[in-house]
Amino acid sequence: MSNRSSWTDMRRVIQESVGLIGFWMTLRYLIIYWLSYKPSGDRSFDRHFNTDTAGLVPSDDLDIDDDATRHQSNLYLGSPARVTRHLIRSLGINCADYSFVDYGSGKGRAVLVAAEFPFRRVVGVEISEQLHTAAESNLQRYTGTFDCPDVELWCGNALDYPLPDGDLVLHMYHPVGPDILRRLLEVIEASARAKPRRILVLYLFSISVSKAVFQDFPAYKILRDELCVNNLYRWTLYECRPNSD
Repeated sequence: MSNRSSWTDMRRVIQESVGLIGFWMTLRYLIIYWLSYKPSGDRSFDRHFNTDTAGLVPSDDLDIDDDATRHQSNLYLGSPARVTRHLIRSLGINCADYSFVDYGSGKGRAVLVAAEFPFRRVVGVEISEQLHTAAESNLQRYTGTFDCPDVELWCGNALDYPLPDGDLVLHMYHPVGPDILRRLLEVIEASARAKPRRILVLYLFSISVSKAVFQDFPAYKILRDELCVNNLYRWTLYECRPNSD
């Protein structure tokens, strides 16, 4: 969309809003909008590291052949690097003892941030080939330094990804709808039963829909549940303990 058409649309929104809710109420909402944080346009990480992880990609625009899977895949929106760093630091673990897996890794921002920490291994799991390709490019272009010795990008259905051995941190930024999330939790729990180890699940944008799915699985115990004034960054930390049922 051109700048001209964007301004035309905004002018129409303002005009119609004035008619609907009045001038002063419209002005209040415009000020809130102008001062608010807009995650899709946050390019601070990209400017610093020469990457291209910003932007928003609707699920309907993702190159996922299966319609049901595409409709259960949520849009791409990278979480701010500050948020990812905070979540990892809040774990209170020795990262060298864990592998980090980002489900729905998109253009790879969370993977790049996680690799700043000395995890044993960092993996991005992404079903969209176009987003996976973008993440590969970002991995090559990234000008920062990694403390993690092994960074991998894996393209395919998350349900088919074989979880690494050893202790795990699994990161999810609300990547899928409830139906696939339920199946994914079953896969993770089965892996934990087959190979007992510590598995932590960081779930960002922890809203009622996703929390209801987790509640159906007694094996997932809540360790932390933190709020934020912006619900996009509410998060819950779970631990998968299938043998403590």
